[in-house]
Amino acid sequence: MKKSGISAVGFRSLLIVLIILSIGLAVVGFYFAQNALVEYSKVVGQTVADSTNTGKDVQSLKTLQAELAAKQDVIIKSASLLATTANYQSQAINDINAYATESGLNVSSYSFALAPTTAVAGAPSSSNITVSLTSPMPYLSLLKFVRLVETNIPKMQIASINLTRQEGDSTMVKTDQISIDVYTN
Repeated sequence: MKKSGISAVGFRSLLIVLIILSIGLAVVGFYFAQNALVEYSKVVGQTVADSTNTGKDVQSLKTLQAELAAKQDVIIKSASLLATTANYQSQAINDINAYATESGLNVSSYSFALAPTTAVAGAPSSSNITVSLTSPMPYLSLLKFVRLVETNIPKMQIASINLTRQEGDSTMVKTDQISIDVYTN
C-alpha cells in the first residue's frame, strides 16, 4: 500500500506558510482597523466639540436675551433719541413751546429749513428750525431755555445764537433768532 498525501516535512512547510500568511493578514487587518478607528475618533471628537460649542452658543444666547430684557428701558430710550422725519416739526414745536414757558420766555415765530441734511452716510440727519423769541429777556431765563433744548429727547442742539446785552440792564439780553438742529432718523 502506497501512502498518498502529504509528508510530515511538506505538512510542516504548509503550516509555516499558513502561519506567516495569517500573521501578515492580521498585521494588515490591524493596520486598516487602526486607521479606521483614528478617523472615527476624529469625527467623534469634532462632533463633541461642535455640541459643546452649540451648548455654549445656546447659553450665550440665553444670557444675551436676559440682558436685553433687563435693559429694555435703555433700548426704548435710545430709540427715542431721534425724532422721525414725519413728526419732528410738531414734536419740536411742542417741546420748544414747553421749554419757553418753563423758562418764562415767549416764542414769537418758527421757520423750518426745506430739507434735512446728513453729514455722513448712515448717520442721523438733522433738520434746522429757526426760532424767534420775544426780546428783551432775562439772561438766566435764556440760559435755562438753552439747557432744556440741549438736553431734550429727541436730540436738539443749538446751532447758532446771537446775543446783545440790553443797555441799562445787565440782566437782560436781546436775541434776533436762535437756530436749532433737530436730529431725525
